[in-house]
Amino acid sequence: MSALPAELPALPAWNTPVIATSLVLAPGPVPVSIYADELWHLAPLVANPSATRPHLDWARFPEALRPQVQLAAWKMINTPLPASMLAGHPTWHSRLGPHGIHDTVLRWQRFTLWLHHQGLTGLDQISDGVWGTWADHVARQPGAHRGTVTKDLVALTRLWAFDSATRPVPGMAMPPWNHLGVDDFLPTTPTPGRGENTTEPISPATMGPLLIWALRMVDDFADDILAAWTESQRLADIAAHTPASPTSKARLKHYLQDLIAGSQPVPSRPNAGTVHALANTYIAGHVGCSSSQVNGLLAAAPWQHLLTYVRDNPGSCPLSTPITGLVGDSRWTAFIDFTETRELLRHLGTACFIVLAYLTGMRPAENGAELHLMQHSAGSKYARISR
Repeated sequence: MSALPAELPALPAWNTPVIATSLVLAPGPVPVSIYADELWHLAPLVANPSATRPHLDWARFPEALRPQVQLAAWKMINTPLPASMLAGHPTWHSRLGPHGIHDTVLRWQRFTLWLHHQGLTGLDQISDGVWGTWADHVARQPGAHRGTVTKDLVALTRLWAFDSATRPVPGMAMPPWNHLGVDDFLPTTPTPGRGENTTEPISPATMGPLLIWALRMVDDFADDILAAWTESQRLADIAAHTPASPTSKARLKHYLQDLIAGSQPVPSRPNAGTVHALANTYIAGHVGCSSSQVNGLLAAAPWQHLLTYVRDNPGSCPLSTPITGLVGDSRWTAFIDFTETRELLRHLGTACFIVLAYLTGMRPAENGAELHLMQHSAGSKYARISR
């Protein structure tokens, strides 16, 4: 049994301090509670003035079980975990801080409430069967995962250890996970954030074709898509920064008049589903005028019929970039449309991510720092596109 601080008795009286004087880190406005208090303040154990100051509320425990748990908590606050309990558990602490004590006692509270509902009134009534039923109950709770259930089981191992240290006769049975290990008592779902992937793996029948086409998207079509994106940005830049002038306006009118006179379709973009609108930016960049001049032309009386003509004669917005990618012996597309470049670039980025994530085992939640490192190390089009 671990020795109590010299100023505390072996068994507490009603006015025994909850925290030994030698353990008080922050004497101040919150006094040290006494054993008979319903609230045990842990503030004297909190050295950080900006940290929260937890307390233990014994009114929340079943009345029959409360005295036994209080005694174990008092031992946990004032004495280290017996050295024999630390063997084989390198991550356990012999002493818990105030927040660790608070968290542990909250887990004891949930356990004792469950015992109360099972009709048990003493810790000495806990058998191997009770432990197993409780572990199964916790593992089946909504949202339960291996990390939280492990903390529940470790907290109850501490309860058993300190309860055993306060009893002259054997009390509750040793938790079976203390000598069998916790793995058999944990949910099958791995703990998120600890290197375990909680997402169900994609079927190879699905993943195989998806990976093949992701690779093809990058290896065969990336150059065409990137060239088209660069060209679309060049046209958009012309439309945004070309000064409006009579010469540019004359070029615009001449371009549109030639299309209408020849009953040719006018470059358009999808708008509200099946309706097509004038592709202002593409036309302005293609002609070499300001996009504001295209909008202004639509407001002029002689051109009121233009939108109706566009809706009846919608045309594409082909870019002049070459198409080099093949599907079989044929080019994968006749041309890339100005209005499609943003979506194609998004698909290309998705294909890159699929390849990088699958081949490296990277999770979607890890695509920040790890992807950044891969960009610097890969030195390929995969890394460039993923930026």
